[in-house]
Amino acid sequence: MTLRLSLLSLRITMVFQSLLMLAQVALAAGFLGGHFDMLALHGTLGRVLTVATLLTAIAAFFVRRQGGPKSIFPVAVVLVVALVGQIALGLAHSVTAHVLLGVILVSAGAVLTQRVMTTPLPAKAQAQAPDVPARDGSAVQPEPVK
Repeated sequence: MTLRLSLLSLRITMVFQSLLMLAQVALAAGFLGGHFDMLALHGTLGRVLTVATLLTAIAAFFVRRQGGPKSIFPVAVVLVVALVGQIALGLAHSVTAHVLLGVILVSAGAVLTQRVMTTPLPAKAQAQAPDVPARDGSAVQPEPVK
């Protein structure tokens, strides 16, 4: 896997994670506004969000492994751990701590998404056979055997 492909994968997972976080906020607001049937959806979506964030951490690992920004992976792992804690707080009905951590998670997710989306993609590598002329008319020369 190339750095370009790894970064594209990370961008896709980050956008998906961000959309899920926005949906979580909407469901939480609906529940707190008196639509109590939204609580079950909020709980289910919280678990889906945790899995999506785990996928983001895996993509961030590959970005780091391919030589991309090293600061993204640890933050993604912290988000996964914090989301597991968020689920525990929700199941324990600790509303104050759950809402506070939720605000922190959404803020951290937004900052991480901005960081990932503004990381420049490397140029596509052009794979050419040694005997095929390049686009500018010059021939690609094979490396000498040592």
